Amino acid sequence: MKIFERKMLADLYNSVNGLFAFTFYSRYDIEPEDMFFFIEKYSSNGVLEYESDKLNLTKEGREIILRQLFHRAERGNKFLKIPPEFIVKKINVNEPYLPNIRSVSLEILKN
Repeated sequence: MKIFERKMLADLYNSVNGLFAFTFYSRYDIEPEDMFFFIEKYSSNGVLEYESDKLNLTKEGREIILRQLFHRAERGNKFLKIPPEFIVKKINVNEPYLPNIRSVSLEILKN
């Protein structure tokens, strides 16, 4: 999904009665061919309806946009997926640290 598509879908989600296609053209300075590609792409997927030069999200489209655009942070913290063998005791700020020379590769020790 392109950046302007994400912004346009968020604008459509926040609109009450939908938005005219020209609104997106003037807001985001999108080329007409990109605008028509966007309309075709999301109309064929059932996310939006295009009637009388106006775009509206379908009920299914609202649910998809709510799930994908606004609740992305719920997918989890990337630090929870760290394998246990890489997790060690945390050191405090300004606490001296010396690496274990035996676990450092020979390539680093040569330099």
